Amino acid sequence: MPWHGEERVVLAEGKRFVGRNSASRGRETRERKGGRGRMACTLEASRNEGLDDLLLEFSSEEVSIRRQVHEHEGAQLSGFVSFPSRRETELSPCIMVVHTAAGPHEAFIVDKVAKLARLGYIAFAVDMFGEDLDSGSFKEEGRTLLQSRMLAALETSLSLAGVDKNKVAAIGYCFGGTAVLDLARANPALLRGVVSFHGILDHPPALQDVDLRGGPKVLAFNGYSDPFVPAAGKHAFAEEMESKGARWQLHEFGGCVHAFTRPDKTTQEHKEKGFFYDKYAADSSWAMTRAFFKSVFSP
Repeated sequence: MPWHGEERVVLAEGKRFVGRNSASRGRETRERKGGRGRMACTLEASRNEGLDDLLLEFSSEEVSIRRQVHEHEGAQLSGFVSFPSRRETELSPCIMVVHTAAGPHEAFIVDKVAKLARLGYIAFAVDMFGEDLDSGSFKEEGRTLLQSRMLAALETSLSLAGVDKNKVAAIGYCFGGTAVLDLARANPALLRGVVSFHGILDHPPALQDVDLRGGPKVLAFNGYSDPFVPAAGKHAFAEEMESKGARWQLHEFGGCVHAFTRPDKTTQEHKEKGFFYDKYAADSSWAMTRAFFKSVFSP
């Protein structure tokens, strides 16, 4: 499962930002030697400034983006929300956006919430890690924590100003793709649909089986040759969705592996590890996602 060791340098439409490394989360110090001797300087302030600069860079006359603190079981989580500057109605649909193993504070995710706001949606970028966790914290038995944290994030999205509480959905990438599928597996009452981009599809024993009839619609995109999602895993996912009565789709892109939406995965080394960008698959999956949300949010 490709949740560890992903590169933290992310590109989005020519913008470059280094996200937080999950291997060294929390308050870090960097020691420097100079004429005045050893000096320890915290990176927390610069990290916060970097995020603020990034949110400002993606804001425009059409889109405003601000920080959004949310909580789960006492953990303080640092997400952000984008709003369309001009709204045709008083209330807007809300789409939760869940990050990869690289964490939430990267240009790739800010780019997505800005794009969704330009389409007229409120977009809430969820922080699944906080200061103490990384993607490894949510494996196997940790999937109950993953689902619980996603349910808490859903409650936060419903509390945001201007959100139409009857029109909430979620998208996620890689780790986040698995997270939104686990959210759908809980069948929360007000969730209309989820979209998973190259997420792991497995249903862990730690999660309860819940009937999905009348629940959120599920759309999953996968690279046909993704080494982390074998044919048996795809078959098991299809059987699970069918047995639970879900309204679901699994769309596979031929010639694609993992992380096909990530424009930073373009080297031979990436390809050898099973990660590689494919513009056609990235553009096509985004177009289908737009159509999906038009459908699930329709009266």
